[in-house]
Amino acid sequence: MRRSIPFSITILMLMALVVVPLTSVLLWLGWRSVDLLEQRSADQRVSHLESAVEDFLTEGLHVVVSVGQALAYGPSFNATENPLTDEERRHQLIALLQRHQAVQSAFVGYTDGSFIYAGRPESLSIQQRIDLDAPDGESIIVRVIEAGASPRTETYWFYLPDGSHGPARTTTTSFDARTRPWYVAAMKAGQAILTEPYRFAQTPDAGISAGIPLRAGIGVVGFDFTLRTLSELLTAYKITANSVIVVGHSGGGVEIESEPCAPTLPGCLSADALVRQTLHKAVGESIATDTKIDRQVEAGGHAYRVIVHRMPPLLGQSFVIGAAVPVRELTAESRVLLQRAAAAAAIAVALAAIGALAASLILSRSIARIALKTERIRQLDFSDQQPMQSRITEIARLSDAVENMRAGLEIFGRYVSKTLVQQIMRSPESSGVGGTRREVTVMFSDIEGFSLLTETMEPELLTSRLSRYFEALGSAISANRGTIDKYIGDSIMAFWNAPETDPEHIANACRGALQAAAAGRALSEKWRERGRPGFRTRFGLHTGPAVVGNVGARERINYTLVGQVANQASRLEGMNKVYGTEILASGEVAGPTSALFVWRHVDRVVAVGTTEPHDVYEPMGEAASRAEHASFLAAWETAREAYVAGRFEDALAGFRAASAIREEDPPCHVFIGRCERFLRDGAPAGWDGIWRMDQK
Repeated sequence: MRRSIPFSITILMLMALVVVPLTSVLLWLGWRSVDLLEQRSADQRVSHLESAVEDFLTEGLHVVVSVGQALAYGPSFNATENPLTDEERRHQLIALLQRHQAVQSAFVGYTDGSFIYAGRPESLSIQQRIDLDAPDGESIIVRVIEAGASPRTETYWFYLPDGSHGPARTTTTSFDARTRPWYVAAMKAGQAILTEPYRFAQTPDAGISAGIPLRAGIGVVGFDFTLRTLSELLTAYKITANSVIVVGHSGGGVEIESEPCAPTLPGCLSADALVRQTLHKAVGESIATDTKIDRQVEAGGHAYRVIVHRMPPLLGQSFVIGAAVPVRELTAESRVLLQRAAAAAAIAVALAAIGALAASLILSRSIARIALKTERIRQLDFSDQQPMQSRITEIARLSDAVENMRAGLEIFGRYVSKTLVQQIMRSPESSGVGGTRREVTVMFSDIEGFSLLTETMEPELLTSRLSRYFEALGSAISANRGTIDKYIGDSIMAFWNAPETDPEHIANACRGALQAAAAGRALSEKWRERGRPGFRTRFGLHTGPAVVGNVGARERINYTLVGQVANQASRLEGMNKVYGTEILASGEVAGPTSALFVWRHVDRVVAVGTTEPHDVYEPMGEAASRAEHASFLAAWETAREAYVAGRFEDALAGFRAASAIREEDPPCHVFIGRCERFLRDGAPAGWDGIWRMDQK
């Protein structure tokens, strides 16, 4: 590689020969004059940091708990008969969240199992927001769970900042506030308590909760403080950019810590991880020995002051606070004075070089920015759309050329997969005609009844809605490392494990199909709410070997796959019409992912035009939802065993039992119809449990 020195650096090096010696002498004199002041300032600033963070934690939590005690002793939350208090309770919880940003959620649980909850939707996962159809802007979710035996009815609303709220939605839940740590501990203590850190039930966050028993003894008012929220507040309270503040629980290790300094910021030290490790050990040592620690350590070539001590008990919980602050930042004010003195001494020398240096910097910066922009374009990053402004003719012409190239490539990039283009740019020799044999997972999707929609909808409107539909499904596919091969009318063909290899391609394909189906349902629901017909999408998934690569002529090629796996995925998509399902997958997909997803073995079939039987499965959800489907799948499997064995009376009773659990389950009705026909007309000769399709 050819070595070169930037033009601006060359000028700066010449000026440094004059400036550096003079500046060095001035800095040495200034440092000697402020050394004593720095030593005195260090102790004062560390002591201030320690007391300020301690006051923040104790006083901040006390204020919120005091508000909770006022609610717990007020008439609204202790009422048992007046229904008008329900709306007042919800508004009081919402008002508390609006006044206290450190509180993630506020709630009250009663001894009869009823529960009122107000929380911030931003703490929910993306999937939870989609499932709840949360609004895009700022809002507060309010949940009300009725009393009674589990599962109980849950009603929830989304309240907007202006006080209005969306429509009430109803679901069922097995959540019981009476089993949660904040409820149990508060009722047992009979007074306000703080829990140890634990995992919340309503959100994926972890944190601590406060619980205050109601005056009438009929329940508990509670608040959640997420560790993430407290960490953000600690980060905002840092007095120096590289300082580290941690708070640990006396019963364990570090629970809360400030965010690290952003590496892109000037002056950010690189030893943050090592400092945190050292501080964590000091916190553990302080907890074990119940002593205060105040020492100076070296980390990454920098000196840090480390202070750890136990805070006064707070509502039955004891915390340990620790801080590590670079010594150099404790003396920042002295260094600023020193720098100003050095700058003042160097002004006389710097003025002589300003003219030449300014010209060189203007030129070099313009070239550097254009070079950076072209490098981003090479990496298919078109986010920088600000043209380079320059009064130098050649620079202006070069900038215009780069802008034209960026605009053209950005438009072209919408037609070709970025992943594919990046692979070709890394290895141009791979752009020739040909391919490689590889196991891939293929997904086909199709809109049910699309031909009828085309007859009743204007082409312009249909095109607009298809674009939004493809964007919603395509985002889910791309987010799970899938490659969209092509759009075929209203259908999508996508595959995984190419062009980039993906060891988890089967699981990613399943997850992509589930998320795409959810996105399609959410979009269709919005359209139906506006009086427009929605789309119902069918998906087929299959895994198998295929040749993946460039197919076509030398002048024009297409990156695609060739193999039976695509045909099988298409057949599976079509089988959804027979069973009334949304997603069907082959045994080659369900087998390797049985631990990650909940699968229903739908049938064993021979598709039209084939002779080999295949197992067909339906994904019910991810593994976390296994308990939700356990009773239904147990009834379904019992019925299928009898069906395959030819015991159709037992199978009919089993499928009816499964249908009673889920009345709207289409496959249950399909198999009930088959069993009734077999009992009436007799089973096919040589029955082996395999269903032979007579139509696509």
